[in-house]
Amino acid sequence: MRILHTYCLNYNIGDYYLGIGVKNLLRKYFDVDYIGDTNIQGREFNEYFIEQVVNKRYDLLVIGGGGIIHGAHWPNGWFWLIDIDLIKKINIPFIIYGVGYNYWVEEVGIPERGITHLNETIRNSAYFSVRNDGSAKRILEQTKIDVPSIPDPGFHVNLNAPTPRPIKNPYIIIQLANDKPESRFLTLEKRKVFIDHMRDVVIDLAKDYHVLFAPHVYDDIWLSEQIASGIHNTSIWNFGEYSFDKSELTLGFYEHAEFVVAMRGHGQIIPISYNVPVIALENHPKHRGLMEELNLLEYNVAINESEFKQNLLMVIEKLKLNKDKLFTLYQSINKTLASDTKAAFSIIKSKLNGNS
Repeated sequence: MRILHTYCLNYNIGDYYLGIGVKNLLRKYFDVDYIGDTNIQGREFNEYFIEQVVNKRYDLLVIGGGGIIHGAHWPNGWFWLIDIDLIKKINIPFIIYGVGYNYWVEEVGIPERGITHLNETIRNSAYFSVRNDGSAKRILEQTKIDVPSIPDPGFHVNLNAPTPRPIKNPYIIIQLANDKPESRFLTLEKRKVFIDHMRDVVIDLAKDYHVLFAPHVYDDIWLSEQIASGIHNTSIWNFGEYSFDKSELTLGFYEHAEFVVAMRGHGQIIPISYNVPVIALENHPKHRGLMEELNLLEYNVAINESEFKQNLLMVIEKLKLNKDKLFTLYQSINKTLASDTKAAFSIIKSKLNGNS
C-alpha cells in the first residue's frame, strides 16, 4: 500500500513523535510499499495536487494526528487546506486519525464554517477519530459532532527499538511551553510568577537529579533558559541539533528519565508510553483531559492556581513515593491503549475493505 501522510511539520518536535507513532502503526497493520509526508499546515490540497499526486501516486491518505482542529483564522476553521467542494474529488480512501480538538476555552470554539467543513470531511472519509485527551467531549459539546476517541498515536513510539541511555546519572525532564503565552499563562505577569515558582522547584529537584529541559518549540527555549539560568545541575537540550530532521533522537531522553514534568501534550504522552511517570502542568483543557481519561488526574497540576508551587512540590513527593506502583500502573495503561488501537485498526481495515 502506498500511503500519503499529512500532519504538522517544521514547528514542534512533539508532532514528529506522533508522526513516528502513526507510521509505526501503519507498518504494523498494513502491507506498506512506502509512506510519503506532506505538511498539513502548508500544503494546499488544490485540484492539481489532488488529481496529479494524491489520486495517482497513493492508495490511502492519512491525516493526523496532532491538534489540527484549531485556528479560527484558517480558511476552513481547522488546519486542512482544501476547499469543501474538492473533498469529494479525492478518489482514494482517506482517514483522519487521532486528531485533537485544540481550541482554547476563551476562543469559544470552531467557527460555523469549520463545523460545516468537518461534517463534509467526515461524510467523505473512510474513518474519522479524535485523540484520547477529552477531544471527543469538547467537540461534541461545541459542534454536536459525535466521533470516536482513540489513543493518541504518540503512545506508539514505543514500538521502535529501545534507545541507548543518553545521560549516565539519574535525571528528570522538565518540558515547558512558551508559544501563545497569553493563553497558557493568562497574562505575562503571571508568566513571571510561574518562572519564579519553577525556579524554586528546580533548585529543589537539582539536589537529587540532573534536570534536563526539553523545548519542543523554538519559543520554549527562552522560558527554559529563564528558569534554568544559574541553577547547578541543569541543562537544556540543543534544540537546533534535533529540530526537526533528527527529532526521533530525543525519544531516548524520555525513555530513560526518572520522571517528567510537562506542559505539552506530547510531553505527557511520550513518557507514559515508556512507563515513565509524568506530572502534567495543565495549561490547556487537553492536558487535564488526558490525565482524566487515563485515571491519572492526581498527577495533574494547573499552572494558574494560586497554590501552584505548593501543589507541584506535593505531587512530586507523591510521585517519588509511588514510583514503583506507577510503573506497574503504566504497564496496564499501555496494554489497554494497545488493545484500543488494535480495535481501531480493525474498524479501519474493515472500512477500507468496503464493509460498513
